[in-house]
Amino acid sequence: MKTIIYVGGFELPDRNAAAQRIRNNARVFRSLGYRVVLVGVSRARAYDRTLHPADNGGDDVEAWEIGYPHQRSHWFDHIRSDWLLRALTKQGIVTASEVSAVICYNYPAVAQMRIARLARRWGAAALADCTEWYARRPWTSPANIIKNLDVPLRMHCVNRRMDGLITTAPFITAFYRPTGLPMVEIPTLMEGPEGEGVTESLGRPMPLFAVASGFAEGARAESIHDRIDWILELLDGAAALGADFRLQVAGVDRSRYLSVFPRHRILLDRLGERVELLGRLPRNEVLRLLQESAFAFVLRHESRVTLAGFPSKYSEAISFGTPCIINAVPSVSAYHVEGRTGFALDLSSREGAARRLSDILAMDAQAVMAMKQYCRESRVFTAEAFAPLVDTFLSAVTKESSCRSTA
Repeated sequence: MKTIIYVGGFELPDRNAAAQRIRNNARVFRSLGYRVVLVGVSRARAYDRTLHPADNGGDDVEAWEIGYPHQRSHWFDHIRSDWLLRALTKQGIVTASEVSAVICYNYPAVAQMRIARLARRWGAAALADCTEWYARRPWTSPANIIKNLDVPLRMHCVNRRMDGLITTAPFITAFYRPTGLPMVEIPTLMEGPEGEGVTESLGRPMPLFAVASGFAEGARAESIHDRIDWILELLDGAAALGADFRLQVAGVDRSRYLSVFPRHRILLDRLGERVELLGRLPRNEVLRLLQESAFAFVLRHESRVTLAGFPSKYSEAISFGTPCIINAVPSVSAYHVEGRTGFALDLSSREGAARRLSDILAMDAQAVMAMKQYCRESRVFTAEAFAPLVDTFLSAVTKESSCRSTA
């Protein structure tokens, strides 16, 4: 069976958003008849240049992981080496002649270049899954310096020399279109729950949900992509107009939120019990709260970082039957159906957006339940929906690599 190898900084089975993306993409490849081998990282293991069995989350794929390179010497080794790919054959996990493609997920530039070279030597296509374009960091540490050099090298040079690209948003697709490389745009896919949704009815106050990310120690307001501050300001305006709601926010607690947005202390006091900042929660609890909500918020500012990626919170909400209140960033707009998958707010006028939000929160419960059913049944972010596009893409890149290897 032809094999696809997927390597990157994902923590299996679902310890980061990258792992969720990779596992769902792997489902597409499996549906097309490929054997899939995932190689991620584990912070619980020592970096010893060895592949260890990993948890595949019950999927029909083979999962392996390497130790996370905590030490500086290990990090330098990791970002410039192709040992990981060589170890797959050395440990008898794959046979080089059976590999159709090797996919590097947001991989360090030099290591990706060397992995691509080895993949081509095997007769396989060398692909990149490009979902992020990191902002420049302060030049204050060796790690930041390396990152600031690595990102432009990968984005401007190494990715352009791959055999094909997987992107996740129109911004990156447009950036690489002049290269003429085969490309396929796959948003963050998500399999919804089995059976019916958990919410049979909605009461008052209207239940709302949001997930915060990026609120790590020392985070600054300008680095936060999920604009919880915008959500709270809009809800404060809607509350002044008489809106009745209860917002639950996973991912950040009150003290951490106020460490980034101290100006919102009075606003939070004013909103009182209508807003609950829950902190970090287990994923199953997040999904339960999501499904029990009338709407989920996905508001993001536009920057190169946010335009390059696709918000997994959006595809997750739709797949689990919860319509979204969004601002119309390009990646999400392609899948948004106004009044069915949610509502888009025009944030150019905050007063107007607050009035519109107040109207949304006054909707009849049956109308909201109809939207939830539409989202759950849409299945727009499933592996099945993207299999034909991916099949065409893989046929193109594997044909090109085959021609190159026989040239």
